Amino acid sequence: MTNQIQDYGLSNDAIKSIASAEQVIGGLKDINKDNVQQINEKKIDQYVGIICHVAQFKRTKSDNLSKAVTSTIYDDLMNHCGISKANSKLLKENSVKYCAKFDVPSQVTETYIRDHFAELGIDTQTKLVAEVNDKKELTLAEKISKMVYGADKTKKVDGIEETIFVPTDLSMDDIQAIEDHMADIKRVRIATDKANAEKLSETIQDNQETNEVLDALVG
Repeated sequence: MTNQIQDYGLSNDAIKSIASAEQVIGGLKDINKDNVQQINEKKIDQYVGIICHVAQFKRTKSDNLSKAVTSTIYDDLMNHCGISKANSKLLKENSVKYCAKFDVPSQVTETYIRDHFAELGIDTQTKLVAEVNDKKELTLAEKISKMVYGADKTKKVDGIEETIFVPTDLSMDDIQAIEDHMADIKRVRIATDKANAEKLSETIQDNQETNEVLDALVG
């Protein structure tokens, strides 16, 4: 990665290019499916520009961008390029994942990215998402949160993938009851663990004292 970069925002040229692509995409959404190819091409154009931008920034240990960089990029995408919050999130996250997975150099060019996309057969957002999001087993915490609260879902609307949060059928009263019950059980667990630890400590001390007495007798 390069030295510290103070200007986190997209360049004026990048903003113009990404915003122009978004205008084309928005104009084609309500037209017939024959325009899907053009929509996909414009979406790839957006990814190429964003990847070239995010590649220059140092990533965190979790392979993400700093909060300052992320905030600036979201501001540019939503307020200067006219992209929705959900799609801005999708564009940014997949671009960062691509950079992390393929160790993209900080001075990468658009030609490099397009050539690499061609090698991988990536010509739609769907294929890029599949490439960078290696399937992994959900943690227990992730499974429980999805069961109780809901989860992000990516669905295609007029040929374009959009990410939305889909809540479960549980009401907020149901969720509050679950949270209260889990809090009660957590307190019981903490108390039980503490009692078991104290009992173990006492047992160890008793055994030590017994061994000392036996050692003394044998000695």
